Amino acid sequence: MNRTLLAVSLVGAAVLATNAVQAQGMPTGSEPATEPNKIFTPTTAPNWTPTAEGAIARQQIHDAGYNGVTMLMRNNDGSWQGQALKGDTYYMITLDPAGHVTQR
Repeated sequence: MNRTLLAVSLVGAAVLATNAVQAQGMPTGSEPATEPNKIFTPTTAPNWTPTAEGAIARQQIHDAGYNGVTMLMRNNDGSWQGQALKGDTYYMITLDPAGHVTQR
């Protein structure tokens, strides 16, 4: 009886030790913490992904009366350029940071 109790106790201690070691390597927040037990709290809004910004630009171009937006690329100044269909003709267009669409 004592041997069985001793064996069960040793197995339980080994399992607890393994779980404790695994838990130490996991971060406590969404970003890796620099100090143990420090939770990361963002102070600014997250950056938008290019996919989300592109979708917003496409919607603004569509709202300006264009369809079939292709080859949409963002410029360094925050403007967007690409091709869009208006009527039966494709036009080279530019969307400025203020949301105005112009044909080139």
